[in-house]
Amino acid sequence: MKQLVVLCMLLSVVAIAACSESGGGEAYENQPPQVWLSAAPPEGSVSKYTVKLYWGGWDPDGEIRYYQYLVTDNKTGVFDPMDLENGEWLTVVANDSTFTFTADSLVNPNTTKLSAEFVRSHTFFIRAVDERGLKSEYAYRSFTSRTLSPEVIIDVPKASGGSAADVPPIATFRWRATDYVDDLNSKQDPESVQYVLKSTAPFGGNFIATLDYLRSPASRVDWSDWIYYKLPGDSGKSWTTSPQDFGTYMLAVRAKDEAGAITPVLDERYNARRVRVSTRTTGPLFYCSNIYMGSVSTTVCNTPATILDIPAGVGLDFRLTATADSYGGLVSGYRYGWDITDLDDPEQWEVDFTPFVITDDLGRVTAKTPARSFFFGTHVFTAEVIDNSGYCSRVEVKVNIVQFSLERNVLVVDDFSADNEVLQAGWTNPLGRGILPSDAEHDAFWLSMMDNVLGFDPTLDMVATQLGSNIPLTKLANYKSIIWSVYGDVATREATKLPELYRYILHRSSSGASTASGKVTPNLIALTMAAGGHILIAGQQPVQNVIPRSQNTPRFPFIFLYELEDPQTGTPDIDDPSGSTDFSYRELCLETLDLAYMTNQRLRNKADNYCRVVSTIRSQFGSLRDDTMREARPIDPNFPLLQLRPETAAPGKWHDPAVRGLDVEVYNPQYFATFCRYVPTSPRSCFQPIYGLGCNDVNEPTYNQPVAFFTSTYANKVADVPGAIGARSAVFGFSPVMFNPDQVRPAIEYILFNEWKLPRKATTASN
Repeated sequence: MKQLVVLCMLLSVVAIAACSESGGGEAYENQPPQVWLSAAPPEGSVSKYTVKLYWGGWDPDGEIRYYQYLVTDNKTGVFDPMDLENGEWLTVVANDSTFTFTADSLVNPNTTKLSAEFVRSHTFFIRAVDERGLKSEYAYRSFTSRTLSPEVIIDVPKASGGSAADVPPIATFRWRATDYVDDLNSKQDPESVQYVLKSTAPFGGNFIATLDYLRSPASRVDWSDWIYYKLPGDSGKSWTTSPQDFGTYMLAVRAKDEAGAITPVLDERYNARRVRVSTRTTGPLFYCSNIYMGSVSTTVCNTPATILDIPAGVGLDFRLTATADSYGGLVSGYRYGWDITDLDDPEQWEVDFTPFVITDDLGRVTAKTPARSFFFGTHVFTAEVIDNSGYCSRVEVKVNIVQFSLERNVLVVDDFSADNEVLQAGWTNPLGRGILPSDAEHDAFWLSMMDNVLGFDPTLDMVATQLGSNIPLTKLANYKSIIWSVYGDVATREATKLPELYRYILHRSSSGASTASGKVTPNLIALTMAAGGHILIAGQQPVQNVIPRSQNTPRFPFIFLYELEDPQTGTPDIDDPSGSTDFSYRELCLETLDLAYMTNQRLRNKADNYCRVVSTIRSQFGSLRDDTMREARPIDPNFPLLQLRPETAAPGKWHDPAVRGLDVEVYNPQYFATFCRYVPTSPRSCFQPIYGLGCNDVNEPTYNQPVAFFTSTYANKVADVPGAIGARSAVFGFSPVMFNPDQVRPAIEYILFNEWKLPRKATTASN
C-alpha cells in the first residue's frame, strides 16, 4: 500500500511537468545575469594606456554564455551617453583581458619636447549574456590613459647648424625612433612613422616658413601614409625618394605609438632637416684597404694613384667599403679590375658593377676581391663605386713587383743607432752606471753574434737606421733572415725607426682616416715574412713601440682585438671585436701585451679594458712590487738561462740587483687570459714561448710569463729561390745586448743555425 502511494505521487509530478512543457501550464520567467568589475583602475584615476581588467558574473537560473564590453573615448574629458548608445559592443568569453587604450590628446599644445605627455579619458563597460541571450546591467569604470609620445632623430642627412644638406636628385633619408612607454626609462619601438619632403618654392624659398606650414593642420595632405616602423629591410626606418627637381626642401619625420600619440614637435635639431637637391661633384666616401698598405679613401673619380711595392708571389686582395650617407645617397654597386687600359670598356673590368650584399659593423657596404699574385713588372688595380644617382668614386693602386733573391744570409738592422743614444750610454760611463751600451758597444755585440755565420760581411750585412730615411724593400729582399735590434720605451717611441717599417696600419676607423695617395710605406717586415724571409725582432719593448698614441693612449695590458680602432665602451661584444687584427695579432700571433715596468704601471680598470679582476691581482701588493726583468728563464728547453751582464747589473751599476731590473714586454700572459673572457684562455698554436720573465718577486703574476717567443705563422712559407727554407720568426721583448754574451750566443745561434738553417763557417762547424 505504501509503495502504491509513492508511485502515484511520481506519476503526478511527471504529468504536471508534461502539461507545463506542452503549454498547458504556467512557465517560469528567465532571470537576467549579474556582472561586476573585480579589478580595474580606480574611478577617475590616471593609468598607463595598457591595462589588464578583470570581471566576473553570475546567472541565478542558468549559465553565462559570454561577456560584452564597450570602450568610449571621452573626447570632452567626460562620458557622453550617446557614445554608449551608438558604440559597438564586442564579445569576450574570458573573465579578463589586456586592453590598449588610446592616449592621443596632447596635454600641453605649446610643448617643445618630442616626448610629450598624451592622455585620453575612457569609460569601460562590461555586461554578461546568459544562455538565452538575456543581458545583464553593465558595470563600468572611467579613467584616463596616459603615455609619452615617440621621438624621431634623423640620421641622414645630419643636422648642419642651419645650413642645407646637399643631396642628389634620388636621395635616401634615414632615421631612428624611440617610443617612451610611460617614462624615459621604459622604451620600445613606435608603431609607425610618417615623413614629408616639402619644396620651399611656395614659401619663397624660406625654410622657416616651410617648416611652420608642416606644423599646421593644412599640411596633412603632404605627409606620407603611416608606415609600420619594423617593416623588413629597415624600410620603416628609411626612405629613398623618386627623382626630385633641383631646389631646396624641408624634410620632416614623425612617429606614432600604439596608443595614437604622435611626435608633437618638428625640430631641426632632431626630426627636421633643410636639404638642397643639386648636381654633385663628388661621390660616395670610398675606402680601399689592404693589410699591407692600409686604407686609401676618396670621394672623387680622379684620385691620384697609390703606389705600393710588393714582393713577387705575395697575394694581394682588397676590401672595398663605401657609404653615401653623408649626402643621402645610396651606394648601389662596385666594380674592379687589373691593368685596365680603357675605363670606358666594360669588357676590361674583371667584375662589372655589382650590388653590395654585405654591410660591415659600421653600417657601410663592403666587399672583398679575390687574391691575385704577380711575379714581375708593374700592375694597376682599379676599383670604383657608384651611388643610386650615378655619382662615382675611384681608387687606383699601382703595384711594383719586387724580386726577392734571398741571396745573402742575414742582415742586422741597428735601430740602436747614434740617433737614439742617451747621454749616459756606455758601459764605462760613470754618469750612466751602465744604463745602456754605447752605439759602438752595441754594434760589437751583434758582430760577435754573427762570427760563425758563413759569408757575413759587416760592410754589407749591417745597416744603421737614420731618422728621416728609410730602408727600402729592395734591401730586405736580398736576405734570407733579418735581425732587427731596436731601442725604445714607453716615453720614447720616436727614438726608433721600427714604427715606420713594422707599423700599425689603420683599417677600420670610422673617423675617415686613411693613408695618402702616392707612394706608401707598407709593413716591410710583414712583407718579408710573407715572401719567405725570417725575422728576429729584439729590443726594449719592440711591440708597444708601434702602437700609435694618436689613436688611443696605450695603457696595458693591451687587448689587440678590442683596442685602437673604434674601441667598444662598456661591456664589449666578444663576437664583434672592433680592435686590431694587424701585424702584432696576425703575423706575431699576439692576443695581449703587458709590461714589466719599473714604475709599476697599473693595469686598466674595467671601463678601459673590461677586466677589473686582473687589476686587483697586479696591484694588491702596492708599489714596492718588483716585476722588472733580472733574467730570462728558458721555457723552450733548447735555450739557455740568460742573466743581466755585470756591466749593467753589478752592485753600484744602474741595474743593481737591489734597485731595478729591465723594462720588458710580457706576451699573452696566462694570468690575464685566466680572468678575462675577452681573450682565449690559451694562446693560439702559432704562439710558441721561448723565455719567461725572471724577476726578484717570484709571487709576481708576471713571473715566468713569456717575454720571448717564436711565431709559426709563416713557418711553412718557402720562397721559390735556391737555399730557401720554411722557418719560424721570433720576438725577444728585451735587448739581448743587456745580457751575458756567453749565455746569449748559444740562444742566438740556435735561431740562426738550428731554426733558420744558415750555413756556419767551415772553421767552426765542429763547435
